[in-house]
Amino acid sequence: MFKQILSYYTPILLKKYTSQLNGPLQVNLSNGRKVLNSNRCNFSYGVLQKILYKGLLAINFPKEVERVLVLGMGAGSIVETIRFDFNSDAFIELVEIDQEIIAIAVNEFGINNYKNISIIHADGITFLKTCVNKYDLIIIDVFVIDTIPEAFTQPDFIRSLSRYLSPKGKIIYNTIRPTITEKLFNEIRNEFSNDGFNVQVLEKVETSNNLIIATRM
Repeated sequence: MFKQILSYYTPILLKKYTSQLNGPLQVNLSNGRKVLNSNRCNFSYGVLQKILYKGLLAINFPKEVERVLVLGMGAGSIVETIRFDFNSDAFIELVEIDQEIIAIAVNEFGINNYKNISIIHADGITFLKTCVNKYDLIIIDVFVIDTIPEAFTQPDFIRSLSRYLSPKGKIIYNTIRPTITEKLFNEIRNEFSNDGFNVQVLEKVETSNNLIIATRM
């Protein structure tokens, strides 16, 4: 109980991990609950969860959503948000390249306790090459530490996403403002527009992130 109270004043380190891909990781107690952080940003159950929550609010998370794809799982806080904040039992496929983060999600955050989800250990680009499903919502939340890998910013990748969407599907593409140039951000946004999407940008979400919201027209 004392640690929980203290965590509202300062984060408390609970456990350290090391990922070959994302470097040092920490499970901390912050504001009374566990969060996963890298040495430069929050990975799950902290600011990131608030950011994606605001993205889901912006799309008016439709009750008819039946299938969700998340590229970049982190510790899986997006599942908690969809299940409890939006009261949705949609099937959620979570694709994560970092095996250490998957283990943390399972062992520290109990992600396997959720029903109607699938965790796939794979690179998102590789996964999509063999994917035959259609999704009502795709969330792109792919970072190595705090930077989007170049492959996920390329026109070919952006253009490919439309083939995995249902007719009224939506995409939320997360970016961290200090780690992406304005030029590259605009190129990604424009690629969605050129591909026939209605595009909305949420700027300075929790001060640090910009979200691109792309909706089929």
